[in-house]
Amino acid sequence: MNVLNKIHISKARITNWIMLFIIIYTTFNLHYWTSSNRVICWDIVSYYAYLPSAFIHNDIKLDFTDKDPQKYLNKFWPEKTASGEKVIKTSMGLAMLYSPFFFIGHLYAKIYNYPTDGFSLPYKLFLTLSSIFYLSIGLYFLRKILEKYFNQTIVIFTLVSIVCGTNLFYYTSIESPLPHAYNFSLFAVFLFLTIKWHEKPCIKNSFLIGIILGLISLIRPTNTIIIIIFVFWGIASKKDFVNIFRLFFKKYYLILIMITGFFIIWSPQFLYWKAVTGQWLYYSYGDDEKFFFTNPQIINGLFSYRKGWLLYTPIMFFALLGILLSLKKFKQFFLPFLIFTLINIYLILSWWCWWYGGGYGLRAFIDSYSLLAVPFAVFLSWSMKQRKFIRITTKTLVILLILFSIFQTKQYYGGYTIHHDSMTKKAYWAVFFRLNPPDAYKKLLKSPDYEKARKGIREY
Repeated sequence: MNVLNKIHISKARITNWIMLFIIIYTTFNLHYWTSSNRVICWDIVSYYAYLPSAFIHNDIKLDFTDKDPQKYLNKFWPEKTASGEKVIKTSMGLAMLYSPFFFIGHLYAKIYNYPTDGFSLPYKLFLTLSSIFYLSIGLYFLRKILEKYFNQTIVIFTLVSIVCGTNLFYYTSIESPLPHAYNFSLFAVFLFLTIKWHEKPCIKNSFLIGIILGLISLIRPTNTIIIIIFVFWGIASKKDFVNIFRLFFKKYYLILIMITGFFIIWSPQFLYWKAVTGQWLYYSYGDDEKFFFTNPQIINGLFSYRKGWLLYTPIMFFALLGILLSLKKFKQFFLPFLIFTLINIYLILSWWCWWYGGGYGLRAFIDSYSLLAVPFAVFLSWSMKQRKFIRITTKTLVILLILFSIFQTKQYYGGYTIHHDSMTKKAYWAVFFRLNPPDAYKKLLKSPDYEKARKGIREY
C-alpha cells in the first residue's frame, strides 16, 4: 500500500519534474542571455516598453527618447500617430504580467549597484524567470483539469507531451519573454474557471473569468475568441444548448460582473491610448499590417516547409484527432473545442504574415496548447482502450515525437539547421536529423517576401 501511495504522489508531482527540467535547461543557457541582448529584443521590446517608460522615465509618451535617440535606438520602437506622437505598438497585457518581476529586478539592481535603467542584467534575469513562473501556474491548473476526467497515466503523458513535444518548450526555456508561455497559462486558468463556473456559477468565479479574459485579450486581442469555450462548454445536445442559454439569461448579473472584470483590466490601456493618441481605441499596427480574411493560408500554415504547424509540431495532430474522438465518450468537449479550433486556425492564418516572422515553428498556436491538451488526452484515453498493438504503437509514436521535438529545438537553437523563416522542402530534408547544415545549405533556403505579404500577395 505504501508503494502505491508513493507512486501516486510521484505522479501528482509530474508538473514539478517538468518545471525542474525546464529550469535546468534554461540555466545551462543563461550565458546566451547574459552575453548579448537576447532577452529584451524583437517583439519583446514593445511588450516591455510600458514598464521602463512609466516607472523609470515617468514618461509614457516616450518624449525622453528625443534627448538621446542613439542611446534608446534599440530599447524603444514606438510607432508614430498621424499627428506625430509616439505610441507603443503592442497592448500592455504582457507588461502587466512582467511587472512583478520588473520591480524585483529593479530592487535587485539598486541593492547590488547595477544600472537601474530597466535593461541591465537583473531585469533580464527576472524577466526570463517570469516565463517559467507563469508556466508552472498554467501546468498546475492544467493538471487539475485533466485529473478531473482522466487517470494519472494519461495526465502524465499529456503534460509531458504538451510541454516537451511542442515548441512551448523552446518558448519557455530560450525565447522566454515572448507571450506564448504566458497565454498558455492564462488559457489553462480560464478553462479551469469555466469548468468551475458551469458547475456552480458564482460572483467570485465570474469576476475572475472577466479578469483572465481581459489579460488574455490585452496580450493578443484575437485570443478573445476563447470566450467560445465558456459559451459552449458542456453542450452535448440541443437540450444542453437551450439550458446553457437559459442559464446565461437567468444569471445575467454574473455576466455583467464578468464584463466589469474585463473592462477593469482594459481600462489602463484605454487611458494610455487616450493620453497619447487622443482616442480611446487605437489600432497601432498601421495600414500595412492587417488580416486578409478572404485569403487565409490554411494549407501553408498547417503543412508548409516554411513554418507548417503540423510539420514542425506533429504531435498536435493527435489533439486534432482527439476533438473528433470526443464525440464517443466526451461529447461535452466536442462543440467548444471544435468551434474554437476552427476559428483559431482561420484567424491565425489570415494574418498578413501567416508565418509570424522569425521563430521556431508556427508559434502563434502555442497559446491554445493548454486547451488542446484536453482533446489530446481524449486521444490517449481512447488509444489505451484499444488492442495491444494500437496501445504500444501510440505510446511509441508519442515518445518518438517528443524526442523529435527536442531534437528540432536543438537544431533550431544550437545547430541553426532550421532557419527562422526561410525553410523549403529541399532545405528541410537536407538537414533532417542533422545538427550541422551541409555545404551550400543557404542556397536551398528561400526568404519570404514581406512587402508582398503586406499587400496580401500570397506566395511560397
